[in-house]
Amino acid sequence: MIELLTQPPPPEASAKLAAIDGVRIVPTMLTTQEGPDGYLGPEAAGAVLILHATFVDERGFQAFWARAAALFEQLSKAPGFIRRFSFADGPLGYLIAFWRTPADAHTFFSSDEHQAAMRDLYRERWQYTHFAALWEMTAPRQRVIFCQQCDAVTPTTDRVCTGCGAELLDPFAIPSNAAC
Repeated sequence: MIELLTQPPPPEASAKLAAIDGVRIVPTMLTTQEGPDGYLGPEAAGAVLILHATFVDERGFQAFWARAAALFEQLSKAPGFIRRFSFADGPLGYLIAFWRTPADAHTFFSSDEHQAAMRDLYRERWQYTHFAALWEMTAPRQRVIFCQQCDAVTPTTDRVCTGCGAELLDPFAIPSNAAC
């Protein structure tokens, strides 16, 4: 059975990356969340949301995260939500979310809970900087699997290698809390 690796790049690669002008490697916390459509890969996303924030006020930081946690609970049930990744790059906070369609993302954005959070963000000034944008995918792209038994490259949707017939594992079809 295929075992997916979960580890940082090798030390030699990390050293080469760190030597590149403009690259910095910082400790961070990565938060991920699967939605109702979390079994899908990135090729199923019709829209990608990018959020960015910075903070200078501890009270605002605490208030933002309290509201964000409540919104993430709503997000877990949002139709068309695939998955999100939140992480900090030093003082720069980011969220990237995949949605089935732009309409799905707009429906969540328009929800009473999200609109109340946005009003409070502007009224209470939780953040120092804020950015949010939704990009629509203009051309679908297929994800492929490189067979470990032969030299074939097979679209993920085929589930069986086009070269040798081996069963292919789709990493997104496995719940994130299950072992491969």
